[in-house]
Amino acid sequence: MGDHVDEEVEVVIDALAPGTMTTGFYSYGEISPFSATTDCKLHNQTMTITFLAEETE
Repeated sequence: MGDHVDEEVEVVIDALAPGTMTTGFYSYGEISPFSATTDCKLHNQTMTITFLAEETE
């Protein structure tokens, strides 16, 4: 999303319940070959989100 990374993160936070703590990272992306016969290339940038919940009684 280029210069719109903040907006992308805000959309994710807005989708969560109010007060939900968030953490994560934005990486430059996956670098790997498209096939066994080509060199490694950048596939895309990646936003990683991990959601953990604790069961309450």
